[in-house]
Amino acid sequence: MANYKVKNGVGIIPKGKTTVGFPAFEGRTDLTSVIIPESVMRIGESAFEGCTGLTSVIIPNSVTMIEERVFKDCTSLASIVIPDSVRAIGESAFEGCTGLTNIVIPNSVTTIYEHVFFGCTGLTSVVIPDSVTQIRTGAFKGCTGLTSIIIPDSVTDIWENAFEDCIGLKNIVIPSSVSVIGEKAFYKCTDLTSIVISNTVTEIGEFAFGGCPELSRIVVAEGNVLYLPTDDGNSLLRRDAKGYILCLGCKNTIIPDIVTKIGVGAFYGCTGLTSIAIPDSVKEIEESAFEGCTALKTIYVPPKKADYYKKRLPEELHRLIVELPEEKSESMAEK
Repeated sequence: MANYKVKNGVGIIPKGKTTVGFPAFEGRTDLTSVIIPESVMRIGESAFEGCTGLTSVIIPNSVTMIEERVFKDCTSLASIVIPDSVRAIGESAFEGCTGLTNIVIPNSVTTIYEHVFFGCTGLTSVVIPDSVTQIRTGAFKGCTGLTSIIIPDSVTDIWENAFEDCIGLKNIVIPSSVSVIGEKAFYKCTDLTSIVISNTVTEIGEFAFGGCPELSRIVVAEGNVLYLPTDDGNSLLRRDAKGYILCLGCKNTIIPDIVTKIGVGAFYGCTGLTSIAIPDSVKEIEESAFEGCTALKTIYVPPKKADYYKKRLPEELHRLIVELPEEKSESMAEK
């Protein structure tokens, strides 16, 4: 610690150092800028964590590793250039850097680790290179200023909560390299209106797109053996041994009569949903299917099936159940 000094706001790192070690400048609120010497190959854990006055950092090409929490809560840091020499950026490295507006991840990086940019509310632009194969848990969670993101076709896994609470995102295209979209990956992306899912996706976790009330268009690429959209493009179905599971619905969803199950959280947080008709084919409704649907006024069910669906819906929704008359039910079945 004694080797690291701050003079007139400038961080001084002794020449010849190969590692900026823990805790280095951690919590030094008087630090405003730092030039890291070219001898440094590794910036250690929490080296600049909590340096709330830090606005400028120059990272030399000698650095290969930025470890966990290095710049966590450096709230005044507006931009930073990460050189191509950096092979790994550790967990929470830039977490809480609310002043950070843009970031270019070098093409030497293969994994975006857990919570790297969590809570970077000022971040509006991110460039993810085609070297990246995994976007891990909470990597961009709470990046509320992010309005678009291009996921390169090198990415195979989008982990849970990766883009949770990115309330500015408008649309998402999942590339043909991705096989897994984790639980709550795009949870509560409240401005999201459309998603395009590639034919390679074999697993979509629970609530992956839960709490996205503006979602109205779902496209699945031709050839996906497990998932398919409804004809009107406002629901996502998954093939099952017993039929089809409706795993994601929208505010304008019409449930087709091939659906046998409404999956966990299918309409979770769909605040624009005012009514829904459940066809006779539906035999099972899983937990939280209609949780958070605050505008839901009516659940239409087939004739003489009110008691049947009361056993499958939570008690607080029983008052919304309305049996359709025979002729109305028949006409809906024909559609």
